[in-house]
Parts: sequence; structure tokens; C-alpha cells
Amino acid sequence: MSPVTHSSPMTSEGERPQVVFDTGGNAWLAGALETIAAAGFDGPLALAVAAAPTGIVIADPNLPDCPLVFVNPAFQKITGYEPLEVLGRNCRFLQGVRTEKEGIHALRRSIMQRESIRIELTNYRKDGRRFINELRMSPVFDSAGGLVAFVGIQHDVTARVKAERQAIAARRNADRANQEKTDFLAFMSHELRTPLHGVMGTLSLLLDTGLDAEQRAYADTAARCARIMLTTVDELLDLSRIEAGKLDIRAEPFNLADPVAQVLDLVAPAAAEKGLALSASLDHHLPAQMIGDSKRLHQVLLNLADNAVKFTSRGSVEIRLAALPDGRLGIAVTDTGVGIPQAVRARLFGRFIGQEADANGRPGAGLGLAICKRLVQLMGGQIAVDSTPGKGSTFFFDLPLVPVPESGAPPSRLAPSAEASHPGLPLAHGRILLAEDGKVNQLVAAAMLRKAGYTVDLARDGAEAISAVQSSEYDLVLMDVRMPLIDGYAATRQIRDLPGRHGRVPIIAMTANAMPGDAERCIEAGMDGYLSKPIDKLALLAAVDSALNAKPRRVRAVAPVPEPGGAVPLLDRETLEELRIAVGPGRLPRLIHVFTEETRARVHRMLASDDVARIEDEAHTLLAAAGTFGCGALRDAAAALERACRAGDAEARQKLLAAMPALVDRTLASLPGMPVPRDLMR
Repeated sequence: MSPVTHSSPMTSEGERPQVVFDTGGNAWLAGALETIAAAGFDGPLALAVAAAPTGIVIADPNLPDCPLVFVNPAFQKITGYEPLEVLGRNCRFLQGVRTEKEGIHALRRSIMQRESIRIELTNYRKDGRRFINELRMSPVFDSAGGLVAFVGIQHDVTARVKAERQAIAARRNADRANQEKTDFLAFMSHELRTPLHGVMGTLSLLLDTGLDAEQRAYADTAARCARIMLTTVDELLDLSRIEAGKLDIRAEPFNLADPVAQVLDLVAPAAAEKGLALSASLDHHLPAQMIGDSKRLHQVLLNLADNAVKFTSRGSVEIRLAALPDGRLGIAVTDTGVGIPQAVRARLFGRFIGQEADANGRPGAGLGLAICKRLVQLMGGQIAVDSTPGKGSTFFFDLPLVPVPESGAPPSRLAPSAEASHPGLPLAHGRILLAEDGKVNQLVAAAMLRKAGYTVDLARDGAEAISAVQSSEYDLVLMDVRMPLIDGYAATRQIRDLPGRHGRVPIIAMTANAMPGDAERCIEAGMDGYLSKPIDKLALLAAVDSALNAKPRRVRAVAPVPEPGGAVPLLDRETLEELRIAVGPGRLPRLIHVFTEETRARVHRMLASDDVARIEDEAHTLLAAAGTFGCGALRDAAAALERACRAGDAEARQKLLAAMPALVDRTLASLPGMPVPRDLMR
């Protein structure tokens, strides 16, 4: 076929020059260009239409049934039809049984009314496969207003429409699942809360009856577990309400100091138990009253303050409220606790995410901070955390609360009420630093001292003890002599080198060492007294009272007690009962649990280690802990292992280590409520 010529627009001389398109011998393209030219498309535009990657068709409304007079190659690719199969036919051959009737009617109306239309239709390819055709059709008029052609542009949008439909279905399923989850949680909350309240009420009545020490401990433990379960149920229900959008935020006037004071009183007993300073400060630029949801503010503050107390073993927890420059209320909760690593901070406010355990080793459900974040967002604010591991954390959030005009100013400082901070009248006064790396001994000694009325801070090694004495005022230091990093002897010598009162603080040694010369070594290091482990409550309180009410003097408080000879029972129940009475109702089960876990881990480390010095240290600590709980056979075995390590007797050391797991199993099984753990150290 020869090249196609076409007249371009008129020149200034009134002639219409001929434009020649090279079709490269393609007869179909040549015919298409002639058709396009006849429809009024000119030169380069005609070639572009023919070669476009989008399906393009031209229908002639001046012929019967408005047939197609042009289709481009892209149309053939989309539909599978050859040009000769469709030219001269109405485009309805693309329709089928699933083509939308409404779409067909809309297309016909636009043709009759000579209007443009954009529509999506289900069409059929030549091989019978369906596809979604996005059609844009427009009329073409000549200069006199006559209708020349209809031009249609087509896209195969099957993949997009399928993805959209799948997304809609997924959202619908997710909404249905979320609603089912919310309904389930609401149902389970009711079903769990009803018997829980019965359990808690019954336990409360039981605790008001005359129970012996062991019975009261069990009832206390059950009541505490019930409270934890109730808190978890409440958190789950709150989270489900928030996610379902069914938790309303109120806007009512309230006294700004009220929720802060209530939170201080609620966390005060736990803070007092650990000897933490607890306080709140309020900016004097704040109004006394604001408009907002005091209940939800109280909920967020309580969760943050409770976490701060849980994860702080010594120091302080403070709540601060300030007026921000943009008029918002800023709230911060700061503690001097363990801090939060960066890796944890990045995901801290997610559901079921939190620190691994609190300062006492208790893991949480990981819901509280997620709820705090949602509540703060619902109230129009944002929440964040700043923390340094080992130095503490600050959680802060802002709220757009509206001030109540002429309501005055809130109190500048708040503290827990006396009744909240001291549920029972203290029997003694004084601030004591307990330097002890064994968790069991920490818990036992701290419980004895706090029950007597003393404030107790904890240090896990000699370095922490030195730092604590440097930065705080203590009336007494109880110093374990064998600790990691810096032992008690070196720590005492460094404390004695401190200037002023810090260097003169009384120091009493606590150690399981019973070798000749151990007491003298403590005195030579600068200590004022000596207590042997296991710690006797009366001896401990007598030594503390003597140190606090007299000038420092370097005399023994209690001499080491020699080990009895002969066969030793697995468990001395009199010692265990004395410990139960010493630490107070409800605490012994927790202490036994910690002792059990710590002993298993310690023996596992001894069996896995080839370092004789480390085995000796572990045996020394095990000796003290076992003696505290009246585990005489285990105490003696640990003492023998320590002596073998010191003497370099490898054969005796290996024999004692080999026998240790079975002895530990039998010993732990003899403790109240502890089953025999056959696979603990395998």
C-alpha cells in the first residue's frame, strides 16, 4: 500500500498542503490513518492516536447502529479481537450476561444526548474472560456543530477493581471481627468480674477472722492475685471500648489538684514500703479548676505513677503539672528507677508491650501504657517518654484543658496524706542503706526493717553503695561483704575516705563468712559491727538500734554462730516460722518463690561454670540464703563447697557439685506449697 496523504490546515495562500505519513507497508495502520483523517484528526495527532498504548475506538453516529470505524492496536491487545472482526459492528459485542444493566442504560443515554461519560463496565474478551473496562467516551463535532464521531478511550482496570473490592471485604471482615472481639470481651468481663467480686469479698471476710500466720499468708496471696486479675480484666475492657470508639470523654469542671492528690494516696503505701520520696508540684500559673475528664486524667496519672513506683527501688517519684506556652496543660511523672532501654522505648506504648519485669521481678500484662496513649489521644493530647537506663524515666503528656475563669490557683505542692503513707504507726525512725546482691536476702532484711518502721534503700553491689552514700544522707549502712564489682570491704574503705558525715556513717557487715579472722577483717576494713547470716530478726534490730543510738564504734554486734555437728534435716520449720513472723503476714510465699527461682538459677550457673572463684561466690551466697530459710542440709552443702573451692580440692568440689541438683530438688520440695521439680536443672 502506498504512503497515505492527508491535507493539513489551510496556509496563508489559501492552499492545503499534503502531509505524507510513512506506514511502513502496514495496511491496517494506513487504513486507520485514513479513517482518522476522515473523522477530522490531523497529521501528527492521527499517528499518535493510532499508536497510543491506551485502547482507542471511533464510532460513526451517522451510520446505522453507530458502528466502530476505527480501533487501535491497544484495543486489540485488551480485547483479543482483530480489527476486521469488529470494524462495522456496534461495540455491544463486548457485553455479556454480567455486564451491569445500569451501565448499559447510562451509556445509551449519553449517546442519545451527545454527552461525555466516564463509566466502568464488565466486558468480555474474545476468549470469554471477563475484564473491567474503564470507558471514557466523548462526542466530536465539526465547526458547524454537526456530530462527526464518538471517541472512546479504554483501560483494563480489572486488577485495581479487584484489589479495591478485596480491601473493602477485608475492612468489613476486620470491622466484624473487631466488633465480635469487643462483644466477647464485654461478655467475658461481666462473667469474670461477677465471680471475682465474690472471691474478693469472701477473702476480705476471711481476713477479718482469726487466722494463724500461715492461713493469713495464703489468704493474702489469694486476695492479691484476685486484685491483679481484676485489674487486667478492667484494662482489657477499657482497651476494647477505646478501639471500638465506645469510650466517651467528658468535659466537666473539676479541681485540678483532686486527681493528683488521689493518685498520691493510692501509690503511697507501695512507695513507703520501698522508702521512696513521693510528691507533686503544680505551676502557680495554672488555674485551680479546669474543664475536662478528671476520671480519665486520674486513670492515666495512676498508671504512670504506679509504674514509676514499681520500677524504682530507691530515690523518688514526682508528679509535675505546668502551664505550657500554647495554653495546654503539661503533666510529667518522673522517677529515679531502672530506666528503659532505647529498644524498648521505641515500642513501649504498643499493646502487650512493657518492661520485662518491675523492680521486684513482677511482669505486667503490657496494657497500661497502651491504654494511657489511647486515652491521652482521645483527650486531644500526646504522650512520650524520656529515659536513661540506670538513672530513671520521665513520662510526659499534654492536654488541651479549658481553664475555669477566676477559680484561683491550685496548691503549689502536694504530698500523700499521713494515713496513706503510713498505714501502721512506725515503731522506729531512720534511713538505712542495705547493700546486698542476693534478692532473697534483700527482700527478707528489707521486710524486717520496714516492718519495724525504718526507711530502707537498696544497693545491688559495692559501687552502688558508694554512690548512694555520696549522694544521700543515711543513718546506717548494712553491708554484705561479698558483692560483684566492688566487695563490701573495698566499698567500706572508699566510704571511709569520703569527707564529712558521709564518711562517718555507721556500717554493719552482713555475711555468711564464719571462718577464723572474718570478723576481724570486717573491723579492719572500717566497719562498726558484724552480723552473721542467716539474719536473726532480733539480732538485726538490736544491732541497728545500737548503731543509730550510739556513736560509731567498731565492735561486733553478733558473733558468728558455729554450725552444729551431726545430721542436719532438710528444713528447720522453726526457723521458717520465725522468718514468717519476722517479715509479717502475706510476705513469706513471695519470699519462698524468689528463693526457689534464685536457687535454681544459682546452682545451674555453678554446674555450667569452670571458674572456681565464681563457684565459690555462688556457694557463699547460697549458704546465706539457705540458712535464712532454715534449709540446713543445703546450707551445709554450700558451706562445704565454698571450703573446697578455697582449698583447691577439685575432687571434693566435683563430688559436691554432682550431688547439688538432687539436694536442691529435695530441699525445695520440703518448702510449703512447693512440688518436686524433677526437670529444673537438667
